[in-house]
Amino acid sequence: MAGKKFTRYFRDPAFREAVDQQFAHADQATVSGKWITYAIHDPTLSDAIANRVEGTIIYVGQSKEFRKRVRKRFRNAGTAVGRPKDRIDGSCYDIMARGGVPRFSVLETTENALDSLVSETNWTKRLRAAGYRLLNQWTEQKFGGREIDRHTVPHNWIWPLTAEDAVGSRIDLVVSDLECPDQMVADLAAFPPNTRLREIRDLLKGKGRQSRIVVR
Repeated sequence: MAGKKFTRYFRDPAFREAVDQQFAHADQATVSGKWITYAIHDPTLSDAIANRVEGTIIYVGQSKEFRKRVRKRFRNAGTAVGRPKDRIDGSCYDIMARGGVPRFSVLETTENALDSLVSETNWTKRLRAAGYRLLNQWTEQKFGGREIDRHTVPHNWIWPLTAEDAVGSRIDLVVSDLECPDQMVADLAAFPPNTRLREIRDLLKGKGRQSRIVVR
């Protein structure tokens, strides 16, 4: 684990062993090209809803690089000299301050970025409906109820996706001219893989032209 030699990770063998177990779990679960929907558990609080041995669930997230995400959370919380402002890192910091080690579990694996957003949101809805108090703050993730699908994902969630992830998620960027009926589907594969859709939209923007997202 990244950090200075004075951090608890280096001073406390039992703590280091518990953290390393989380790293090993993340390494084993990570599969190249797959997205993981995961839960963060607080082992200092028992799970009174489903009796999960890892402790109560406090957050649901999703990542294409699960192993890196787990390490980032531990690094940000474990090497902080004060409580981090980020609500997730701050909660992990609090768990460590109480003597525990945050636990990560895999809820679902998906094939692309869009389906991963759907999975994350629907898991938050299910868990909230069950009674878990989660840290997730996106509007659609603040309550239970009807689940979403790939065609009802808010487009403001899609614009930050990269060209590579949009192609993999079967998302098109359609550019139209307001003065004529012509429409053009942008060749997203022609852009650098990490270019955001919103950046491509701005590049293609011209007088009388507008772009929209189409989910296939």
